Amino acid sequence: MANIREITLNILMEYDRGGVRKPALLKDSLDKYDYLETRDKAFMKRVVDGCLERQIQIDYILDSFSKTKVEKMQPFIRSLLRMGVYQIMFMDSVPDSAACNESVKLATKHKFSGLKGFVNGVLRNVSRNKDKIEYPDKAKDGGAAYLSVLYSMPEWICRMWLDRYGFDKTEDMLKFFLEPRPTTIRLKAGTDADAFAKELSDASALVHQSKLLPYALELEKTDNIRFLPGFDEGKFFVQDVSSMLVTEIADPKPGQVLVDVCAAPGGKSLHAAERVFDEAADYSSEDLSQSAGVVLSRDVSERKCDLIRENAERMDLANVDVRMHDARIHDQSLESKADILYMDLPCSGLGIIGRKTDIKYNVTKQSLSDLSRLQREIIKTAWDYVKPGGILMYSTCTINREENENVVEHICAELPFEAVDFSDLLPEALKKAPAGSENDSCPLLADQAKKGYIQLLPGEYGTDGFFIAKLRRKG
Repeated sequence: MANIREITLNILMEYDRGGVRKPALLKDSLDKYDYLETRDKAFMKRVVDGCLERQIQIDYILDSFSKTKVEKMQPFIRSLLRMGVYQIMFMDSVPDSAACNESVKLATKHKFSGLKGFVNGVLRNVSRNKDKIEYPDKAKDGGAAYLSVLYSMPEWICRMWLDRYGFDKTEDMLKFFLEPRPTTIRLKAGTDADAFAKELSDASALVHQSKLLPYALELEKTDNIRFLPGFDEGKFFVQDVSSMLVTEIADPKPGQVLVDVCAAPGGKSLHAAERVFDEAADYSSEDLSQSAGVVLSRDVSERKCDLIRENAERMDLANVDVRMHDARIHDQSLESKADILYMDLPCSGLGIIGRKTDIKYNVTKQSLSDLSRLQREIIKTAWDYVKPGGILMYSTCTINREENENVVEHICAELPFEAVDFSDLLPEALKKAPAGSENDSCPLLADQAKKGYIQLLPGEYGTDGFFIAKLRRKG
């Protein structure tokens, strides 16, 4: 019988060995052990995800109770203690005694018998004093160290957000990143939301209707999305509501041509394909690039292009033309081709840390500047794909001004584009202030939309952090 804690420990050690630059590691491991009971896989996922997203706090706790600091520990012992502390601090379903005893057993099994007393002592000390841990002073230095430790966010990111959003808003975002998130799906056009929600409920999924869009559902208690009713039939696509809003705001019409230069994983391309589809068009040609009512979907990776093609076929969308292309290289064939151009460009991902924990440990101040330069390089290369009078949709999944507002200002100053007021296209729920924001100094999204952009902050409306701008090419 597989030792679930040992498998979990091995995954954590692999993350520790290479930093946390392996976002696919947990998924690959769960696929490898797919034969395990759902309960065991849930334990593995909970502990691995928890240890990674809470690593700063866990290491702070260990340093508070261990004479040997975390960075000086042997890699095996460091991962073992992190796993033990996570169970003690954040898993009520696991008795503290079990977390301690099982950790000692693993130390012994892996020939660390000489350190089993150390492991046992540290974990039992944490267990006895977990309600007495002294965290950094909340009132000191604006609360940056306090927020960093309590919510496991690098301190420089906390300082950056404190400077822009203040303490309360920053803490709200950090809390949101650590909350369990539902899986959000976009229903294919024509799918009866109520009837399909019942199908999913009958398959033991917990289903909630999105408060923002009628064709979005939020799912909980889903083991593998591919096994849900309707997946093979192409009734839905996994996509956050914030990403769905790009097409909602772009408002494409049947017969239009839409170009998506950084399309993977394909959610926005496929969403737009439903909107531009023309009943009178013939989409049987292998080359759709000369047709109307199509989405010309491009990405730099053939593997990602194959994924878009696979999903387009699954959802029976024949009007999506997918080709591998580096967005930094100008494609003359696309000049003045697009009624709408999607530029969802590579970004720091600071708005989706709750879904991709590795981001917060891998991003640096230098990488923010590098990404901003890359964005401007792609924009300079691809802006003329938009027809005169056509629309450019610029979007990112970050909340960094340098990658968002500053880039839009650059486009309007250096290129023939002007901002478009899209406040009338916002879902009604986004036109209102978010719950609990009575004393919030941040402007309403409807006011932002009048200036041609919106910045969704993580958790404000239950979505990821996301930036969307709508610009029109002059002439």
